[in-house]
Amino acid sequence: MASTTKNDGLEYTMRCTTAAQKPIDDREDRLLDDVYRDLMNSPDDRRVVHDSLDNLFDTLRDRRAEVGADQWQQVIERSRAHPLRGLLHEDPFTSRAYNKPRGYAGDAVLMDYVYSSEERWPAPESTRIGAHIFEYTTSAPASSGVRARRGFIADLVDELANRKRRPEVLSIAAGHLRETELSVAIKRQKFGRFVALDADKTSLNEIRSCYGHFGVETVHSRFRDLITNQLSIGTFDCVYTTGLFDYLARSTGQRLVRTVFELLNPGGTLVVTNFMHGIRDVGYMEAFMDWDLVYRTRTEMMDLTIEVPESEIHDVRVLAEDCQNIVFMEVTKK
Repeated sequence: MASTTKNDGLEYTMRCTTAAQKPIDDREDRLLDDVYRDLMNSPDDRRVVHDSLDNLFDTLRDRRAEVGADQWQQVIERSRAHPLRGLLHEDPFTSRAYNKPRGYAGDAVLMDYVYSSEERWPAPESTRIGAHIFEYTTSAPASSGVRARRGFIADLVDELANRKRRPEVLSIAAGHLRETELSVAIKRQKFGRFVALDADKTSLNEIRSCYGHFGVETVHSRFRDLITNQLSIGTFDCVYTTGLFDYLARSTGQRLVRTVFELLNPGGTLVVTNFMHGIRDVGYMEAFMDWDLVYRTRTEMMDLTIEVPESEIHDVRVLAEDCQNIVFMEVTKK
């Protein structure tokens, strides 16, 4: 008969926990070893590289979903300690996010990497295997969603300019403002004002160099200056921000929505975008790119408007791009 003492019970629990976790650890090691071997053995074979990354992306996403936060952190640490990381960082997209030369993962240069396939810009310098990985990572669902997001915003500002004579528009955390490449209205200067606000001076210099001749204004400021009323910037018919809310906690997001809503003219629209839960890239991004985002559902997007008086809201519309990676919320003022 088994003993029922407290110590025996503790020992049994520890044995069971160890037994249950060991196969998971072994599976994790096998995954990293297998992908590393495939990439080392076939660095010039695009199909092998992409098939191996398929396996890595899918498995890491599933592992993240099935374990708790502490165990997922262990998976991240094991992944980064494995020699596979060195190979994956031959991809300029992965390595730039991880190394954060501008202090954060999703900087404007990284976004340019995502847009490069559409714009036919030359790929950044890399090794042969790095080029194969770059092609894969910049074509993966998160990157596809970013391209769809840019197209959505370009269409939005063009429709606004067609509907309203010389509207005024503000882009918060504008990056390099690459939606300009797709917008007829900006290039034809059909706006009364088009203001690009960003905390990164280097990004604003790029905007002035590329789009200043279209009449785009730049403002060097943090979004928090809006919340604390330290910035007087005028009012607008449309205010939008694309990647900012992916990094904001719920309370900060709610305060920013309330503050920016007050900048809208009557009939104006606030547009906020966010990555949705469950994107295929999430495990890879966190493990090998050190790129952590705040993901939101449609309901959580609606929750961002909680501090805006309902009496001032004409309409709220929430939708997602075709691949269900990024959600858009439009809040229109009465």
